[in-house]
Amino acid sequence: MKFVRTIPKVDCSASGEDWVKCQGSECAVQESIKMKFGPIKCSFTDIIRKDDFKLKDGKTTVSDASYKLEESDVVRVYCTSQDKKWSATLTGIRMQGDIYDGSNWKNLPRNALKMNVLMFGFDSLSRNAFIRKLPRSYEYLTKILNGTVLQGTELELPDTRKRIKNTKYVNSYPFIWDDYRDAGYVTAFFEDVPELGTFTYRLNGFDEPPTDHYMRPYYLASLGERHKWPKYCTGDIPRHKLMLNAIKDFFTVYKEKPKFLFGFHGELSHDDYNLVGIADDDVMEFLVELNLSGALNNTILIVMADHGHRFAHVRNTIQGKQEERLPFFSFTFPKWFQEKHSKIYNNFLNNQDKLVTPFDIHATLKSVLDLENTDVADISRRSVSLFSRIPAERSCAHAYIEPHWCACLDWQQISAAEPIVERLGETFVTTLNNYTNNYRKLCEVLSISRIEWVTKMSPNQNLLRFNKNADLDGFVADLTANMKLRYDTYQIKVMLKPGNSLFEASITHDLDADKLQMKLSDVSRINMYGNQARCVEKGLPQLRKYCFCKDK
Repeated sequence: MKFVRTIPKVDCSASGEDWVKCQGSECAVQESIKMKFGPIKCSFTDIIRKDDFKLKDGKTTVSDASYKLEESDVVRVYCTSQDKKWSATLTGIRMQGDIYDGSNWKNLPRNALKMNVLMFGFDSLSRNAFIRKLPRSYEYLTKILNGTVLQGTELELPDTRKRIKNTKYVNSYPFIWDDYRDAGYVTAFFEDVPELGTFTYRLNGFDEPPTDHYMRPYYLASLGERHKWPKYCTGDIPRHKLMLNAIKDFFTVYKEKPKFLFGFHGELSHDDYNLVGIADDDVMEFLVELNLSGALNNTILIVMADHGHRFAHVRNTIQGKQEERLPFFSFTFPKWFQEKHSKIYNNFLNNQDKLVTPFDIHATLKSVLDLENTDVADISRRSVSLFSRIPAERSCAHAYIEPHWCACLDWQQISAAEPIVERLGETFVTTLNNYTNNYRKLCEVLSISRIEWVTKMSPNQNLLRFNKNADLDGFVADLTANMKLRYDTYQIKVMLKPGNSLFEASITHDLDADKLQMKLSDVSRINMYGNQARCVEKGLPQLRKYCFCKDK
């Protein structure tokens, strides 16, 4: 446990009290500030989104009391008293009349569950790390809310990367929130850390706002103010609470309306998972307040984290490697749902120990809008709803998970003296050098500094021997087959020079042809490349993992 440590709580007291606070559509000067400093006059300037990277100022209104958000969820506030001044960028949930009036439960398909969906998650946090660092939140989620934690949770669209010719905005993707909006839901997508945005860091972002409420403009507008506040604070509150408060506001403003919200927090978890522990009390309080307010009475609550750390020191351990592949997913359903929809709820409980992928989460969200098959899931399909029953024999192969990412396989370490080890290393470094060969003026030729380890996938012997079901009910296996393995799969961890870059990769050995093959999609860079790739960072971002720049 040498990588786990406790971080002191965030202290925002040095900021002083915020002069203005926003709740819902209204931003008001605090009475305590008026009493302390006398008459206050504030200017409120709406901040308008131009696109995912640019903003513009809207109109400015002056008030000594309050301001109702008019053009945006984001407002820049500048206040003065007789001898003091205060400024900040604030955010609320602006009531949009057309959206409010157009949203209702009547448009939903006949088979819809007619429930809100609230999905809130953390970046770079494995299932085990979530339990370690957010213990109070986890206990409330599982013990009080009776949430179900999935224990088996483990590039097909147009390319939208920046700087690649003819790429598109990510609006071209069939986002699940579009289905919900079409069905009459009010939608929201909240994500902090705009410089690392899921759809903007390496992609072109959205042309039009993706959802009815979208927090990226706020986080962009407030970036330049962070130096004013204590670390991890915005004004007098910890910055992570901004999103939690916005979620509660969203559920209050649209209380009687169907709602779909996805919130994703990364600031405290992306670079050091120990930091997220400072949010535990606040996340638990957030869950308590949602519960006591009645917001969860008709809501499917999904709390998740996408994967374990990819670059922290813990990633160099076997435990860290395993955790990278094991996300956290929990679902909480109201008590009435468990009784009224007992069949699909029991199916869901049956699936908590089965292999589940993000594609299945997506299928489940689609089935909330149109519940169809609730019997046994067809595991020949890549995605299956968790409201249908997943057979125990579902494997990574069924779910289209490559061996490199499959946490269910058995890997045996092999000796460095094995002849295959040198060939694996040569295949690995040759594949990378071939990929950068056309850019040799920029990128060094890589060579092996050392091979850290090699493992070989051990086949499931019963799987190799399985012939057919020996009984009519499919409970007894006929293990009389003698299947011959055509491929061996290896994993290798390598340090390359120059640069001491660390990689893991999966390599396949075709036994009949005696050929080794490796795909770049099966390569993980497990230490940070920093400025090693500075020469390709802007123009050739696809090379960043593999290029050690020649320029000094």
